Amino acid sequence: MSVFEYQAIDQQQKKVSGLIESEHIKNARIQLKEQQLTLLSIAPTKQNSAKTKQLFQKHLSMADIAMLTRQLGSLIQAAIPIDQALNTLLQNQHKKHVVKVIKQTRSQILQGQTLAKSLGSNYDQFPDYYLATIELGEASAKLGTILEALAIDIEKQQHFRRKVSAAMIYPLVVSVIALVVVYSLLVFIVPQIAEVFQESGQELPGITTFVISLNEFLTRHTLTIFGLLFSVIITLKLLLKKPSIKEKMQRLLVKAPAIGKVLITTNAIRFARTFALLYESGAPVISALNNSAMSLNYLPMRQAILKAREKVREGSSLFSAFKQYQALPPVTLYMLASGETSGKLAKMLNKAAQNQESEIDHYTTKLVNIFEPVMILIMGGVVLFIVLAMLLPIFELNQIPL
Repeated sequence: MSVFEYQAIDQQQKKVSGLIESEHIKNARIQLKEQQLTLLSIAPTKQNSAKTKQLFQKHLSMADIAMLTRQLGSLIQAAIPIDQALNTLLQNQHKKHVVKVIKQTRSQILQGQTLAKSLGSNYDQFPDYYLATIELGEASAKLGTILEALAIDIEKQQHFRRKVSAAMIYPLVVSVIALVVVYSLLVFIVPQIAEVFQESGQELPGITTFVISLNEFLTRHTLTIFGLLFSVIITLKLLLKKPSIKEKMQRLLVKAPAIGKVLITTNAIRFARTFALLYESGAPVISALNNSAMSLNYLPMRQAILKAREKVREGSSLFSAFKQYQALPPVTLYMLASGETSGKLAKMLNKAAQNQESEIDHYTTKLVNIFEPVMILIMGGVVLFIVLAMLLPIFELNQIPL
């Protein structure tokens, strides 16, 4: 099948564009005519080129996906056909990148594709587990209900992510402000005072000499320092695109006391919610494990779950497989075991996710409460060090006999 990019006029005399799959350009023209579109232009587009083009366009945020999912679910539950429901969403949407996704999806629906495949035609806009869940909804004839459940799940994940992000942003902002204050003192204030000492010709204390040397270093090499920092950030971003390097860095990062707990717990929560949603929607266990694992950012946990999946495929219980590879934290693991034994797996996993969300919320709040006074003490100590370095020569100058 070839991919063609087209521009046309619809029944409302509005200009529309999108991609269409067909064996030949002639067939593509016929398909567009059947959709009651007046064709303006059509040209073959390589799928890889389309993917490359998408990389430079704004992607849907999870908030956008949650909003579209909830609205589409409500319209489908009201017995409105999918193409009409998408058209309704289109009339009430003003974000250009969202409009483009809806148009592309509707175009594929009108060609006879399923909703899951139509959404998947928007390259990398929707997570794999999201598409898999919608596919299950279409197969079970409960699409509206599953879309609503999917929207609720995404909103819960977003709410939790915002809480954790807000807790992490505060220490970052305080740290940046502290660095800016110290840098300003060293670069703008210290030179003016140091000039006075140098004119006096007196012997300076060690800490004063150190601060003046630090000022000279920063003044001479500021551009070099910022250039190196920029280079390091870019290099790290490029390296983290390689799964093997990203995994090694995550294994090192997880050993950090505070960061490690947050990283493991947040990924365990995501797995629990995603697996529970897929399992409750009727997905086969193997498929649910695969899609849930692929939704995780923490690669060691993802790999452990994929290994456990193979054990489950061989006939092992979920608990035994996950315990063997230490794929999940103990709390999630034993809630999973309880759910597997009682036949309430989805319910117990959702409960585990809820409990761990409360735990990580309290944990991050405690971290921030501890960080605040510690950061104030550190910043105060650094400022005091600089002030003492400037004041000591003045005290010594006053003690010199006239």
